[in-house]
Amino acid sequence: MTGDRVQWDEFRLLLAADRAGSLSGAARDLGVDATTASRRMKALEHALGLSLFVRTHGALGLTGEGRRLLDHARGMEREARALRTTVATLRDTPQGTVRLSAPPTLARCVICPAVGVLRERAPDLCLEVETEPANVRLEAWEADIAVRLGSPADLAETLLVRKLGLADYAVFEPASPSADPGWIAYPERFRHVPEATHVEQALEGRTPVLRSNDPMAMALAVARGAGRAVLPVALAGFVPGIVQAGAPVLTREIWAIRHPETGETSAVRAVHDWLAGLFGRVS
Repeated sequence: MTGDRVQWDEFRLLLAADRAGSLSGAARDLGVDATTASRRMKALEHALGLSLFVRTHGALGLTGEGRRLLDHARGMEREARALRTTVATLRDTPQGTVRLSAPPTLARCVICPAVGVLRERAPDLCLEVETEPANVRLEAWEADIAVRLGSPADLAETLLVRKLGLADYAVFEPASPSADPGWIAYPERFRHVPEATHVEQALEGRTPVLRSNDPMAMALAVARGAGRAVLPVALAGFVPGIVQAGAPVLTREIWAIRHPETGETSAVRAVHDWLAGLFGRVS
């Protein structure tokens, strides 16, 4: 320990000596034994090159040099207490903006309708939601949290990844379907996606009525009688005129990914924990 690297904790020795008036009392104040307290006092004096403590007839006091430093030690104690208070406040009342990227359907039907609950928990937070269908790159700081459908792959090892829950998909038809409603499909470039694969298998090479990568647009087309489609069950309550035909035909996992440098801040953790409850996290 050198003079320019003395830790704040060592200056608590001055406060303890002034308050207790004895080595044993100072040791109790510091939560150590008397031998350790004495050793630390000598080490502090050596590091600073000053005589700070005086021991006479069992009493412990401060020298003139020690008293010159006492006001500074008191100031450091006040600042340390204020720092702890601020940390607790930030932890308990998260503040700032959290950027969240999510698939459009989850953003519209699950996340945004529940923002009122988040606001009750963290009134000083601002949630910024991006609904780009393409996956954002957290490594490039494009978002603080990314919600994705399907197990994430090809991610940097440093990213924080957590499974949030499951999203059911079912076949939806118009409330008054025609004799042969046909299929509304996803663009061919999405053939690898489970819901798109299901529709392509049902088409058996036939031409779909419509192709779209927007489940909401597909649901509106279904509601107007254009055909049937495989859609997220979460859409059912948001689009009048569509009817679920049978049990879900497939389920997709919902994952949350956080940036390693912002993922543990109180604001991002507050949003992340809210999302986990929102989607009913599956371990």
